[in-house]
Amino acid sequence: MTTKTLFNKGGAKELRQSVHNDRRGEELAEAIVEHFNQINSLNIWADKEIETLLLRQKEYEVWKLDQKPTYPKQFAKFSPSSADSCERELFFKNLRMPRDPDEMTAWQRRWTENSTGVHEARQRNLLYAEKYLEKPMFKVVRIKDPENPMRDGLPAWEKPLEDWKQIKHKDIDLVETGMMDGILEYKDGTQIGFEFKTKSNSVAQIKQIIKSGKPAPHHRKQCVAYSILFGINEFVLVYEAVAKDKWGTKQGGRQDLTAFYVKVTEKQRQQLLDKWAKVAEGVETGEMPKGDNKKCMFCQWKLECAKFTGGIRE
Repeated sequence: MTTKTLFNKGGAKELRQSVHNDRRGEELAEAIVEHFNQINSLNIWADKEIETLLLRQKEYEVWKLDQKPTYPKQFAKFSPSSADSCERELFFKNLRMPRDPDEMTAWQRRWTENSTGVHEARQRNLLYAEKYLEKPMFKVVRIKDPENPMRDGLPAWEKPLEDWKQIKHKDIDLVETGMMDGILEYKDGTQIGFEFKTKSNSVAQIKQIIKSGKPAPHHRKQCVAYSILFGINEFVLVYEAVAKDKWGTKQGGRQDLTAFYVKVTEKQRQQLLDKWAKVAEGVETGEMPKGDNKKCMFCQWKLECAKFTGGIRE
């Protein structure tokens, strides 16, 4: 920011807002880590009320298995998990082009399943924390859906939270559908989006994330998509290393948990909607968008893409 900018009203307002966001971000990031550390420091027996609630959630998830989607299928569809995907990948996905053969190894599947297990454990921690901590900093928002008793009162996360939204942007109709890791209520009454990510290689990965000073770009883009779908602007992104330090290190163990704050702006929402609308228009016209070589690793249409580019996304 230049000296000139600092001395005009707009620049001063922007500076004050930036300082406020920094302080707010530090407060929330520190609070969510401390929240988990406090509950994970307690020795608590299984709580029948909480475990019954989680059982109700599982029953709802089973019920959902044979429920047909209710979103309009004539429009291009997008999800938060692919918010940072290559435009061409989204194009192929919406045209239902053949996917590449699944090449996941057995150990890779165990890797993802282990991460899912940790994920569920942290969500359970959140429910226990709001009941057993003397002064919980966060509470899990509950779903309000009196028309569906199976869903009403469940935690606002995963399948119970799953929703869709029809959007018109630049005269293009599209649909966003998805779910997220949770909506929490902070102690000041504000609603905060919760996203949880695991790192499985080593506990040193957390140190590397802390050193970077910010969450991964594709995780920030996810938050932008969640903001569009669920109307929340503030998020805490929590990273945990599944690998831990040596058991005997006790209190001197390396940090395995860290968190970041993300504040989504209207500009970011419009930029993502611009991208989706461009892809949606291409789906209607058949005009294939350009690809991005940097995003090929997890793409499921590399073979399809190679038919048009000789193996290189242009």
